[in-house]
Amino acid sequence: DAEATGWLAPASDNNAMSVSLWQKLNTVRNSSTFWFRATSAPSNARNFQAHIPWGNNNIYFDTGGCCGGGDTRIVKNSTIDFLEWHHFVFIKDEDHKEIWVDGELFHEGENTTALFDDWTYLAIGSSGTGDYAAAIVDDFGVWARAITPEEIATIYNGGSGSPLMTDALSAGANTIAVEIHQASGSSSDIRFDMMLRGETSQGGGDNVSDPLFFAEPAILRTRSYNTGNEEWSALTEAFFTIEGATVDTSNLVVSELHYHPANPTTPAELAESSDRDDFEFLEFLNIGRAALDLTGIRFAAGINFDFPNNTVLKAGKRLLLIRNRAAFEARYGAPVGIQSFEYTGRLNNDGEQLLITGDGQKTIHDFTYNDQLPWPKEADGAGSSLILVNPAEGPPHGKPASWTTSRYLGGSPGKAEPAGITYGAWAALNGIKGESNDDDDRDGISNYWEFLFGSRPDLASEAPAFGITVRSIDVDGVVDDYLFLTFRKNLGVDVPLTVEVSSDLITWSSDSAMIEPVSKADNGDGTATVTFRFDRPIGQGQSQAFVRLRGN
Repeated sequence: DAEATGWLAPASDNNAMSVSLWQKLNTVRNSSTFWFRATSAPSNARNFQAHIPWGNNNIYFDTGGCCGGGDTRIVKNSTIDFLEWHHFVFIKDEDHKEIWVDGELFHEGENTTALFDDWTYLAIGSSGTGDYAAAIVDDFGVWARAITPEEIATIYNGGSGSPLMTDALSAGANTIAVEIHQASGSSSDIRFDMMLRGETSQGGGDNVSDPLFFAEPAILRTRSYNTGNEEWSALTEAFFTIEGATVDTSNLVVSELHYHPANPTTPAELAESSDRDDFEFLEFLNIGRAALDLTGIRFAAGINFDFPNNTVLKAGKRLLLIRNRAAFEARYGAPVGIQSFEYTGRLNNDGEQLLITGDGQKTIHDFTYNDQLPWPKEADGAGSSLILVNPAEGPPHGKPASWTTSRYLGGSPGKAEPAGITYGAWAALNGIKGESNDDDDRDGISNYWEFLFGSRPDLASEAPAFGITVRSIDVDGVVDDYLFLTFRKNLGVDVPLTVEVSSDLITWSSDSAMIEPVSKADNGDGTATVTFRFDRPIGQGQSQAFVRLRGN
């Protein structure tokens, strides 16, 4: 009713409003993240509302109704991993609107419809009637104005920002009523935490400055001015860390590991190094919600590296450790907007223990990677890196199932692994009329295998081949003939392709003792040519063998 929603009146009076929140989805689906309703607002009383996400990972922001492009809505597709924690800010400042993601401006536009003043209620995690978000939402804040980029940065980096609707509260008794609804009677338990903080300045005639609050670990540099002699003191500095920002497995992960890179091939790479190990790197990711002080963190086993004093890794950000900066930049370019440091030693191509400790030799991560199955084999010199699966969940690093191989050659240092396209999306994009097992272009390759190969499903002449050749090569100083298998792979899909061998067409195996990956060459069109070879020369061992390619 009007009394219950009167606190929103300043927003409609100013035609300005901001909402800030943290969100982590459990399931990516069409979600109504929040919904401020007003009776006069068109389309389900939609007065200030957002979908994070809707459709194909689109972020929608509607005000004063829905869904007119220039009147009420701005929308943009996002490539972030919605299953990780992210910070979102939605701002309407008269006709101008902005969407901020993780402290950076993500999208902006002009919408001319003003906010309506007959507010009814606010729903968080749904539209009030459905479209429930399978998510955790935290630190939900509302302002009756457009908050500034500086305030957004403060909130994103762990500060509290401005109090909620300060101009709607007055000294004395204030009443705030909150209702919480679950999606259904069988839904899991929910929790609601609310904090209301009031601050007043002290009176008096002293010349004491306002308190200085730190939202994250930081270096403070200060000097004082002497009014008597009109001189400044010498500059002094101190590093401040934040209580509670302790580094452990819950907030710091090794998100990518490139222990056995591909050989250098380009002139730029070869000009820096002919040693493939010089292109190694490790990537760290802060999966927590506060900045981390990495002072005292070091490798006690594996490579040689101690994090420099006062190294701060902000929430949601990545950091790179690279073996040879010149070689790394020749292959990937200089890291932009990301911290990077060089280490000494090298990652063992056959696998080894990595022990990462903190102050007092406290263990942060202790795990051993390997180049043998069940660890992903394509990371062992074929060009791919090891990628931590679902890094936001902090999976155990020592389990092979916690890792997969990078979709693209060389990995994705400093960036999240790109999301893969599904068969359904690919089929719609290519106008597939039949089912996945059908063969639309009658080239003998099913639609699903065209998807896995990255070939055209409407052009029979482009049917990809599963090539089998014999090559004479030197292995451990002995030249002999080996069987090689070559096929094309769509780099944009999440489905693994596995080469399997059988002697009787009944029992199949992908054992690396029988067949191993050799290379993965990028074709420059979203596909790669992948090559495997038999471990034994032709004529040794079994008299016959059958080979198949499996896509799950």
